[in-house]
Amino acid sequence: MLACSLAVAGCSVDLKPFTQEENAARVESDLTALFADQERISGPIMLEEAIARALTYNLDHRLKLMERAVGVRELDVARMNLLPSVAANAGYDARSHADTTFNEARTSTSTTSDKRVKTADLSISWNVLDFGIGYIRAKQQADLALIVEERRRQVIHNILQDTREAYWRAAAAERALRSFGPLMERVQKALDDVEAQVAAQVNLMEALVYKRTLLETLRQLEGLRHDMQAARAELAVLMNVHPDSEFTISDAEGPLPSHVLAFSFDPEELELAALTNRSELRSEAYQLRINREEARVAMLQMIPGLNFSAGINYTSDSYKANQRWYDASMALAWNVMSLFQGPANIELAETKQEMSKVRRLALSMAVIAQVNVAQLRFVSAKRDYELANDIATVQGSIQTQVANSQQAATGSGQEVIQADVLAALTDLRRNLAYAELQAAYGRLIAASGADPQLDGVSEQDGLMVLAGAVGRALQEWENGQFKAPARWSGEDEAS
Repeated sequence: MLACSLAVAGCSVDLKPFTQEENAARVESDLTALFADQERISGPIMLEEAIARALTYNLDHRLKLMERAVGVRELDVARMNLLPSVAANAGYDARSHADTTFNEARTSTSTTSDKRVKTADLSISWNVLDFGIGYIRAKQQADLALIVEERRRQVIHNILQDTREAYWRAAAAERALRSFGPLMERVQKALDDVEAQVAAQVNLMEALVYKRTLLETLRQLEGLRHDMQAARAELAVLMNVHPDSEFTISDAEGPLPSHVLAFSFDPEELELAALTNRSELRSEAYQLRINREEARVAMLQMIPGLNFSAGINYTSDSYKANQRWYDASMALAWNVMSLFQGPANIELAETKQEMSKVRRLALSMAVIAQVNVAQLRFVSAKRDYELANDIATVQGSIQTQVANSQQAATGSGQEVIQADVLAALTDLRRNLAYAELQAAYGRLIAASGADPQLDGVSEQDGLMVLAGAVGRALQEWENGQFKAPARWSGEDEAS
């Protein structure tokens, strides 16, 4: 009857999708968790605060932190697996009749045990081969934990690079949006005026051409305004702030910095720093060590396993002469088929080692290429910004001359509007060129694998404390002070 009940219950399981109310509750819970426990933005955001917010609240970084915690816990479990196996058992046996046997002539019987018997034992066992393999597995798990830490470093590099680029693009967007508003109003007013001129059939051809020019200008400004609004949303997402949130960029308030970023590192030194610090190469080095240990495991699996065991036993059976006793044993077990499987496993492990070496060489070449490309792009971005700055300066002078001509009644309103639009566009291009210069600088830093030295500061110390440490690290980078990655706090244990 019990078996039939279980079978019927198993057959009754059917699909049970979430209801609309359950989905709505999930969405509400996720939205609450997305922005929970975050410090409010209280003023204009500086670059170091934007990076600190990204490091503290960015979900990709928080995910890598959790993966790191899981790696540490898995290492703890691997260590515990090295301990001997200790088993405690307790039981109760009952029978309707006593355990009775006949003699050989079947003329009499004898009872050999009580009807109700309580038993208990405590045993410990240890397999030498399993310990050796378990020790190697624990070392491999330690290397896996270090690989997870290197992946977290890579996420930090990406966050620093992406936040720097998005911050300066958002600053350029805020400057542009501040000037685009009044300019678009002037273009719209001029468009209304020319509409009246077209309706009156006054200088129709000239008015239609002017109208087309104004419409194209308005369309261009509208498109640029949408692009600039998207730049602010990208920065908000990196800081884990809702895209519709209101905040201002500190570096959008005044003029662009007068100094231009400089980078005077020797290319060979930068390549060596990248080959030493890049997380991809360090991860592959750990993976090679894991593959080497796998070859040792394959060799160990070919030898016999020696098992030791000992225990304490108890029984309440009154017919037993000794109700308490100790036992010990030693056993040798050998899987003969491992002699045939072992060579193939060893060859597989050795092949993985060679593949890891080749992958590391390929990654090294890619890193060298990235460093050199990053340097070229930085030089190109610097030159592009200098040209954009010169063009914007010249266009500003032209704008001033056109405005003076209109005041002297020698210029037209169309020329003034066109000059103002060109001045706004060239100023936007200058700001975007500076944002690209900052992005190229960030890519160069990321290509070198340099870590921000936060002096032991973590997310738990508070946002402003972390922002201060980030600011000092950014200043050190601008001064050309690159440092090797900080030693992971769990590396001693992992090794």
